[in-house]
Amino acid sequence: FRQEFFFFLIFWRESVSTGRKPDCANPAEANIEESEPTLLIKPEDTVLKEPGSSEKTLRTLLRPSDQVSNHYKTTSSEINAVVGAAPSLCYPIYGVPTIRSDIPAPRIRRISDRTNYGEEGNAYSLLHPTIFGQKGVFERDFFKTRSKKEIAEILCNIGVRLSDEEFENVWNLASKKHHRGEVSVETIRNVLDELQHADRIKCKTTM
Repeated sequence: FRQEFFFFLIFWRESVSTGRKPDCANPAEANIEESEPTLLIKPEDTVLKEPGSSEKTLRTLLRPSDQVSNHYKTTSSEINAVVGAAPSLCYPIYGVPTIRSDIPAPRIRRISDRTNYGEEGNAYSLLHPTIFGQKGVFERDFFKTRSKKEIAEILCNIGVRLSDEEFENVWNLASKKHHRGEVSVETIRNVLDELQHADRIKCKTTM
């Protein structure tokens, strides 16, 4: 159909350029005015049929929507995207999440409270508990704010021997890691690891 239409346009172009009167028996030619010898096919509307060939064919016209569809994205694809997903602030969220990380966990939890606050362990932690979990020590115990006396007793009970001057230095370094100066077992452990790492580096440089 495309080639027949192309030949029809060429025939009409030749008939218009030569001044031939339209055939009144043909309804398609009867409605054409002789005073408008316009060319229906422009040179920019034709392209080479094959590279290196002299044959020409009509240029394929793109719909206006084709250029838009290449960059079109649905709302669901932007929300569920793995990379560059739209943040949750840009769209409303309905319903209650399964893990209630949006509210703090109560300090004393009731037996009837079956809400998952995000602090519960997974199947791996149940099958392979840590050495701390076997002793009844959990993650919240490491990050709990403790006094200087309590921290000193914990270090003494686990066999960490520090002089008063060393303990004061460790305590001051740990208190600077929190904006309110709170100290926990985890911050003390991090400070001791940093000091031990610094001593190792110092020994290597002096050797």
